[in-house]
Amino acid sequence: MRKFRRLAAALVISVGGGALAIGLATPVHAQETSASLRGTISGQGVESVTAIDTETGARRTVAVQPDGTYVFSSLRPGTYWLELRTAAGVTSTDQITLLVAQDAVLDFDAAEAVAPVADEPAALGEAIIVTAGRLRADDGGEVATNVTRQQIENLPQTDRNFLSFAALAPGVTYLDGESDRGIQAGASTRSQVNVFIDGVSLKNKLREGGIAGQQNSRGNPFGQSAVQEFRVLTQNYKAEYEQAGSAIITAVTRSGSNEFHGQAFGQYTDDSLTEIDAINERQGLPKPDFKRVQYGAALGGPIIRDRLFFFGSYEGNDQDRAFNVIAGGSPELRAAFEASSGRSISEFEGSFVSPFRSDFFFGKLTFIPDDRSVVDLSFNRRDESDIQNFGGTVSYEAAEDKQNRVDSALLQWTYDGDDFVNEFRASYLNYVFNPTSLNPDLPQFEYAGIITFGGKDSTRREEQEGFTFRNDFTYTAIDNHTFKVGASVEFLDVNFDNRSFVQPRYTYFVDAANNLDFSFPAEARLGLGNSLIETSNTIIGVYVQDDWLITDRFELNVGLRWDYETNGFNNDYVTPDSAAAALRALPSTFYFDPENYISDGSERDPFLGAFAPRLGFSWDLTGEGNWVLFGGAGRYYDRNTFSNTVDEISRLLNPIGVFRFSEDGSPRNGLPTVAWDPRYLTRDGLIELRNTSTSGLPELFAVPENARPPVNDQFTLGIRHRFGDWTATVTGAYQNGRNGYTNLFATRRDGGLGNCCDTSPVVPFGYSNVLIGYDGLDTTYRAVYFTLDKPYSVNDGWGVDIAYTVGRGAQNGNDLFSLDGTVPDAYGFRARPGDERHRLVLSGIVDLPLGLRLSTLSTFGSGRAYQVVDATNGFDNGQLRIMSAYPEKTCIDGIFQFCEVNLTLAKIIGLGGDHQIELALDVFNVFNNPNYGGFDGFFSATDPLDPAVNGNFVQTLPRRLQFRARYQF
Repeated sequence: MRKFRRLAAALVISVGGGALAIGLATPVHAQETSASLRGTISGQGVESVTAIDTETGARRTVAVQPDGTYVFSSLRPGTYWLELRTAAGVTSTDQITLLVAQDAVLDFDAAEAVAPVADEPAALGEAIIVTAGRLRADDGGEVATNVTRQQIENLPQTDRNFLSFAALAPGVTYLDGESDRGIQAGASTRSQVNVFIDGVSLKNKLREGGIAGQQNSRGNPFGQSAVQEFRVLTQNYKAEYEQAGSAIITAVTRSGSNEFHGQAFGQYTDDSLTEIDAINERQGLPKPDFKRVQYGAALGGPIIRDRLFFFGSYEGNDQDRAFNVIAGGSPELRAAFEASSGRSISEFEGSFVSPFRSDFFFGKLTFIPDDRSVVDLSFNRRDESDIQNFGGTVSYEAAEDKQNRVDSALLQWTYDGDDFVNEFRASYLNYVFNPTSLNPDLPQFEYAGIITFGGKDSTRREEQEGFTFRNDFTYTAIDNHTFKVGASVEFLDVNFDNRSFVQPRYTYFVDAANNLDFSFPAEARLGLGNSLIETSNTIIGVYVQDDWLITDRFELNVGLRWDYETNGFNNDYVTPDSAAAALRALPSTFYFDPENYISDGSERDPFLGAFAPRLGFSWDLTGEGNWVLFGGAGRYYDRNTFSNTVDEISRLLNPIGVFRFSEDGSPRNGLPTVAWDPRYLTRDGLIELRNTSTSGLPELFAVPENARPPVNDQFTLGIRHRFGDWTATVTGAYQNGRNGYTNLFATRRDGGLGNCCDTSPVVPFGYSNVLIGYDGLDTTYRAVYFTLDKPYSVNDGWGVDIAYTVGRGAQNGNDLFSLDGTVPDAYGFRARPGDERHRLVLSGIVDLPLGLRLSTLSTFGSGRAYQVVDATNGFDNGQLRIMSAYPEKTCIDGIFQFCEVNLTLAKIIGLGGDHQIELALDVFNVFNNPNYGGFDGFFSATDPLDPAVNGNFVQTLPRRLQFRARYQF
């Protein structure tokens, strides 16, 4: 019933918001996916111009002003031709292509009509105006990169994750981890990115990672066959965009057209097509088993010609890769283990396959009832299963199945008036992450240093479910102004069930002083509470934007955004009496006032100050678009993920009981024990001992009353130069991030300013320690971006894109836990882990003889910074130093540390008409560079740093071949 009431309220708010926008005559426009087109038409007295979609026949007509200017404020990305109506008749242009979220400019003379070429549609009339090469982008102050369908289908990539092409944008890094992928930009964390699919945000509101379903997954956030194209906005995007302080990706899905088009594809690789990686080779281990098969199909076409269209796609992703389980311990300990457990070491050791299975479904209907309206209805589901978290001394038996499901749906209605465009969206997103034990009924047994087996001791189920309603309105009736106003409301429900030690974990170890052996466990841990947390939040966003063409050469983009959350920091929380007493028992310091962490349920007011002004400009220096000076400045508020502050509740709901055992119940190492009885080897048996738990005190996490959401201020200044088919851009960029949320110790000695930790004041109140939230994590980023692009064209048969970034990202604290310094500023500003000073990305496509096509996507980096702890002077507060280091440059004669050259050779075989088969061979990491990561991050007076080359994992796959085939029509 709660959801139905909230949905009804949302509809009232959305309709009311739209009515308010019209009543104020203040326009709004959603720029996430649509494109705009403007320009000046000279000659022949053109009265109106109509943009006609070449695939669906959809038409949009605008008036031409007396000075010859015209504006289409919202057009779906795609290919169009323009129909010009004059008193003398109708003339048409050749075809033009508009990209997602592109602001395009097209000036031409209507008197330039020439006879049509033979293959032009008859509908174009008797004369054609050739506009090829004249269309140009006007990105204002935005720093943005468009990724086309041509690039998506032709550039090499390992696993059909369209986000991998975000690396084509300067300042953006695609992180291709074995089981944790995503994108990161500037010095901000991954949680500050956002991805929009047809305007639907995939923001992960539960945990870090930024994208729902991408964290802890080797799958893809969205099926690539359903993506038409996308745009990467690195900095200074307009006020339409929300919930991001870093990069934004806005993608548009494919739609059906008046012609049936489809494809079926498959790609394959396995360990026989792969070199052994450097780590296994160093350790003398065999090449692990591996196989990946990806397959799918897509089909789109008309249901009712010119009116109703469909598109659907499916993608499957099956992976099998092996991890080695290798037991530790001396021969004597292994023998003792086998004698006491009745299990053989050999049954656990070996190479075990980790299977991953993913299915993605997408369906879309597009209805065009008339020349003014377009209605889209779409749904997609992504479903994954991934057996993970075993290997080393953890047996396959103790693994878990990371079940991951993301559903989203969208209803979108776009209405084109004479001088306005209204766009309404109602969307739904449901994300469930549910890692589950393969053996949920078995306890876990850890023989320290030897082997862990049994069931996975913990499980969790995390769900975010959101309904979002958004209305955007664009108004163009005022000369030289495009006004935009928008409002959105999201109703978010979160269910969080982190069941730590739902099954007991029994730990066995040898303590010579107490003559322990493996005849019974030394200790057991068991969760003693209910960990389910249910909460709701309402997220509201409002913006206004004016794109003002002050002169025909100078445009100013001015916007203001305001965001608000009703429950961003667990606002209704009431601090338990025992927690309040524990906090008050601690000393006040410059960073900690106990009263700021004690709430009666009404003291955590929602943050009202998230006003985000944004300013951009572009100045055409010559009037021909060849030299454009651009820049911008803006403030961008993001949000804190639910996991940042959930410990305040979860640690109290599910205390972990620690039970220590001995043969006769005598104390051990000063701690009490319980005399061992075999009945304690079950969950029910341990529950009998609940009241004798020797250590069940939880840590106390406290959230401040006045916590603020993270904010990022951005500034850019750059110049674009267009010469022939080439575009070169140089951009200076600066970012300053503040209010990042982190946790500190509140139990430091010497009045809160010394070493950690004096917990004696809080133990009497039932807590083992106290950690407090602190919104003092800061970052800075300075960079220069250089891009050089020549788009691929069929006529030229080649295209190339170069993106080079030189920059420096720095931060003070240590992400979510800054426990090595009193406060984040005590760390000092240092290179942020993951910072890379130089990064070069080269991509290109070239047609070869015999119907062959060669493409590359190659990346070269100077090495990502990693954190180093210097304990040379000891561990005392103020003596321990947290620094950053960069790995040794071992690639291309010491110029780079990271080198990955990927190539694709494809052969296209025509089958007649539009039917064709493409056969392709991908070669990844051509030169088999190891690209090490995971370097030694600690040293002291007795423990020197190992050489940087001794990384403990590799960031990329070794050299690998992959075969692909695709049939399309």
